Amino acid sequence: MIVSTKNVSLSFLAVVLIGLLVGCFRSNSIATKNVLLETSFSPGTQEHECPYPVQLGTVYGTGISPFDKTILMFTIKQLLLDLCEGHFSHLLSFVHKETGLFVDAKGYWKTEEVKADLQDSNGYFALYYFDSEKLDLKKGTKGNLTIRDVFGMAGAVYVDIFVGSKEEVEVKFRFPKDPKLERYLINPNFIKIKNTWYLHRMF
Repeated sequence: MIVSTKNVSLSFLAVVLIGLLVGCFRSNSIATKNVLLETSFSPGTQEHECPYPVQLGTVYGTGISPFDKTILMFTIKQLLLDLCEGHFSHLLSFVHKETGLFVDAKGYWKTEEVKADLQDSNGYFALYYFDSEKLDLKKGTKGNLTIRDVFGMAGAVYVDIFVGSKEEVEVKFRFPKDPKLERYLINPNFIKIKNTWYLHRMF
């Protein structure tokens, strides 16, 4: 059987680039541990098995390559692993310094504002993503779900990608086991700047 040299070269390039990404995270393990100490939150009482079972769902539209999909899934899985473990130590590395991050009711935050909130044990991320006890106190009722709780209860997580253009996509998390949990999330948005994908709107 004759194998196309072009296809082999592209496949090899993709493997090398993904390897470089993984190697980059491993080479920064000491820095990550330092950030982890600053961005860890009380994960509440619910036990979670990490990582969450995440897989690519349906891609709507065209304009992004298989490699784009791989990078987007790599980013999403890393963020959800952080969420599961009770921290967001990789979040800032996925946010562009100039465009910042849209965080629901808070609007657009600069990276400095995101960093400051991550280090605040009573901040937005701590309250709505991780600490169910503090969230109950904030709302004055019992049984409120943090975003971590939602993913912990969801079971299998499917990532549907809606392609707006070759430089912008929207993601919807789909929970076949319990679709009602999807209402707790907003659809994250990713933008591509100089061939790099960044999280632009938080889930």
